[in-house]
Amino acid sequence: MPETIKLDATQTTDIEKAASLLLAGHLVAMPTETVYGLAADASNEQAVRKVFEAKQRPVGHPLIVHVASPERIRYWVDRVPEAAEKLINTFWPGPLTLLLPKKSDVSDFITGGNPGVAVRMPAHPATVATMEKLGRDLVAPSANPYGRISPTTAEHVLGGLSGKIAAVLDGGDCSVGIESTIVDLTGETPVIARPGQISQSDIEACLGITLAPGNGASQVVPGSVKRHYQPVTPTVGVATDQFARLLPEITPSGERIGVIWWQSAPGELASESIMLSADPNEYARMLYTAMHSMDQANVDRIVIELPPRESRWLAVHDRLGRACTEQFV
Repeated sequence: MPETIKLDATQTTDIEKAASLLLAGHLVAMPTETVYGLAADASNEQAVRKVFEAKQRPVGHPLIVHVASPERIRYWVDRVPEAAEKLINTFWPGPLTLLLPKKSDVSDFITGGNPGVAVRMPAHPATVATMEKLGRDLVAPSANPYGRISPTTAEHVLGGLSGKIAAVLDGGDCSVGIESTIVDLTGETPVIARPGQISQSDIEACLGITLAPGNGASQVVPGSVKRHYQPVTPTVGVATDQFARLLPEITPSGERIGVIWWQSAPGELASESIMLSADPNEYARMLYTAMHSMDQANVDRIVIELPPRESRWLAVHDRLGRACTEQFV
């Protein structure tokens, strides 16, 4: 494949170029408010197959269909329950994915052979404009090699997929920084299948109900495998109350250690260090960027100070639990 081209999301001609590439069946990495997505025309099964090939993603892992307007989901879903209407009216466009009963003709390459299809309307104006120009919907899993850190900049995309995709539409840094909340609406009661910036309390307030605790999703959803979002560099998570004691013990002599922290400064033990915010949303926004930076810093091990075990940190803990090869909590 020719070299991956970099397009500018602020230029109308580049948005038109992205749409023409997608229409021709090529892959284009697109900016969203969550992470960059590896986009393909959802109605073109050959293009969808290319997504799996470029990412080296196992076939059978479902994809999310991205739409430019709420009305477009009726091309994909069999029915739209009242709860879905309420969530769409409250949170779209935005970082919320809905799992709904699929229409019978929706490709198994999109759903992983499951009875539900995941749909969302992203908030990034360039991606919405591209879909409007294209006149079609997109599948768009994170634009990175399977299992690795999700990209939140165009440079992250190029670092993992350059030469494997046609283009990346550079829309700047992602404003949310972690993947969307997924709500499963295929059963009798809504279930949060993947936590994200939109929290359980946000969903409950919108629907006027109390959701059952835990993950009781009716089927596999994106981002649910045990090991995911991982740096190439071995990564360890350590709780704050054990950080000062354990950091010297898990730092072998002679190793270069990169530390991502939010409260406990690592001092001279760290060859490289990045401080993140004590605010959950801001921490989430910068988490993958910090992990990418450490992966490029030529360190032997990454140590991450884990945030508090509180409900407002649930989405961050979900990502760190899959990214870390070991945790001390």
